[in-house]
Amino acid sequence: MLPDWFATHCHPTPPPAPLLDWLCAEGSLTQRLTEAGNNDFHVQLLEQNQQPAREDEAQALGVKPGDAIWARQVLLHTDGAPRVFARSVAPLSALGSAAGKLNKLGTTSLGHLLFGNPQICRGPLEISQYPADWLPADWRADYLWARRSHFSDGELQLLVCEVFLQGWPKAGT
Repeated sequence: MLPDWFATHCHPTPPPAPLLDWLCAEGSLTQRLTEAGNNDFHVQLLEQNQQPAREDEAQALGVKPGDAIWARQVLLHTDGAPRVFARSVAPLSALGSAAGKLNKLGTTSLGHLLFGNPQICRGPLEISQYPADWLPADWRADYLWARRSHFSDGELQLLVCEVFLQGWPKAGT
């Protein structure tokens, strides 16, 4: 199964609230997770390296499937557990001057870099269910929802996908 990305307001079968609210929120997910988890937030870096572009990523980034891209995969923890799997990708040629900062992020949230720079613009959010076999083995589940958006400062081109793991969001958040 490949993701079937739709603009947030155009998905034919969107998930129920409150998940849809989280998927459609335009602000920093890092900030929202921090607030919802009573300031208990951290990033677990799973991997950061060059990988072949997946078909849906290649289409969104304007590269060929299988082309080498920069990829970063993390788990975002809040309220005592992993809540979001995030995969950020960029064509190697489009990292620009941000390459050094991106490669040194470690366990720092990418949101701090993206939302802390007024030069970086975010494209429209898209939502889809996410293929279970693209998730880390311990977190695989069917029918999880994801959102993605494109960030750019004219030089940097970055696609960020965030998958909400089972049990999040909690009711009332």
